[in-house]
Amino acid sequence: MKKYLLAMALAVTASFSANASYIQGVSGAELAGIEVTVDFLAGGSESATWVSTSTTAGGAFGASDWSVTLDGDSFGEFDPSTSTYYGLFEVFASFDIMSITLDMLGTGLVFDTEYGMASGNGSGAGREMVVDLPQYTVTYSNLVEDELYSTVTIDGIFEENSVTGFLTDVDAAAEDVPAPAGLALLGLGLLGMRLSRRNK
Repeated sequence: MKKYLLAMALAVTASFSANASYIQGVSGAELAGIEVTVDFLAGGSESATWVSTSTTAGGAFGASDWSVTLDGDSFGEFDPSTSTYYGLFEVFASFDIMSITLDMLGTGLVFDTEYGMASGNGSGAGREMVVDLPQYTVTYSNLVEDELYSTVTIDGIFEENSVTGFLTDVDAAAEDVPAPAGLALLGLGLLGMRLSRRNK
């Protein structure tokens, strides 16, 4: 009987954990709490914490007159009929910036870098980084699983008094939701325990 109960517990646990998933369509407002750090071309660096500014928008606003903002879905879209990008992260500074790091550690948010295909972890199709800079280098770090990371650094010259945009998809970790099969196993286990006690 003990072996049966142990097997049932393992099956239920596996069933529950297999249903971890990710929420897509994360907006700028939902990035509140991430840390953004900029490195200045003239030397030094500064960090700011992302805050929401409306129901769809948010940003990190540095004390030295710089900002990284996003309004809308982080996945972003390009409308070829109007040559307009939607869901762009926008960078502004009154001086040259040489790199920007977005750090989502501990927030439950991840960068989904697998473009054009959905992955088995429920994160859906991601997006490879697109930056409106002539030369840039992108480094994702702090791997969460598969193609999901919690930190990204963009190296390139973000010029003073200009707005530079970039696209990168952000997903949010969802709470584990017990599947019907997991609940059924749990119910059968409880019923088995009840019947076992009656037989004694």
